[in-house]
Amino acid sequence: MGRLWNKWLVPALFAVILFLCIRVANDIPKHEYYWESNEWNFMLKDMLVVLFMSYPIFFLLKYWLCLCRKRKLVWWQEYGVVVLTAPVWCLLTMWVIRFLMGVSLDLYDVPIPAIVSMLLGGFFYIFLRNQMIQKENEAQRLQLEKIKNDQLQTELKFLKAQYHPHFLFNVLNTVYFQIDENNEAPRHTLEQLSDLLRYQLYNDGEKVQVRVEVEYLKQYISLCKLRATKRLQLQVHFDEMEAQVEIYPLLFVPLVENAFKYVGGNYFIAMDMCLKEGKLCFSIENSIPEPLVHQKGKHGIGIENLRRRLELLYPERHTLDINRGDTLFRVKLVIEL
Repeated sequence: MGRLWNKWLVPALFAVILFLCIRVANDIPKHEYYWESNEWNFMLKDMLVVLFMSYPIFFLLKYWLCLCRKRKLVWWQEYGVVVLTAPVWCLLTMWVIRFLMGVSLDLYDVPIPAIVSMLLGGFFYIFLRNQMIQKENEAQRLQLEKIKNDQLQTELKFLKAQYHPHFLFNVLNTVYFQIDENNEAPRHTLEQLSDLLRYQLYNDGEKVQVRVEVEYLKQYISLCKLRATKRLQLQVHFDEMEAQVEIYPLLFVPLVENAFKYVGGNYFIAMDMCLKEGKLCFSIENSIPEPLVHQKGKHGIGIENLRRRLELLYPERHTLDINRGDTLFRVKLVIEL
């Protein structure tokens, strides 16, 4: 109903009000009343032409309004076009009426209708503008409500997801104390795994020192090495970072995990992290087995999730380059701190 009102009824209402206002402004001072000096046939045609011509001007004003909202024009540019358009439209409408009636257009009849058209056109333009602003505000309000609802749902999912790491963490502690004290290797492995889980579980998403993140990565790499083949050639280099250098946590783990997961061929992994001109640069490459060489453009869900996190945490402040060669898979992540 609202769309029908805006598209068809408002222009018709404008035409009726304009017609009546022109008649009042023009006839009362002269004491010559339009409906007394003209036939109904003439008045009907006159009214129908005004009604017909009101639709193009309304569609034109709505288009101009959308253009102004998009380009954010200053007020005098926006309303200046409206003030100039209304009299031109009025002159064109009067010419069409006189042409259909076979009557010549007298310029003395133009000023009053032009002024009334300009004032009424400006009023209706403001009406349309306020309607559009209300719609935009309502759309923004609904969008904010949706975002808040999505945030609540995400928080609920996060709280539910924490149950499983807590359970695993407690089970690991139980298993740890069930292992004989003389069996140091599995106890040490469980200690490392518990430390990794603790870091993930109790980190609240705020920034951490880069050197703390590096220590976490070193522990993670140590665990990955336990299940890797002895043929693996591993090169790791992390520059020393100052305490004030901070970053959001767990951004590099998916890249390290991906390298250990898909390493093959010559079984070679190399990674490097350094700080250059306020940018944290992390690069990692791994050799890949022959079957993976032909799987172009396919990345794991971990890397896709990493892309999304980077877009949220470092919008316009990061680059993630992924290159798959004939024998090597290379990734370079640069973050502006």
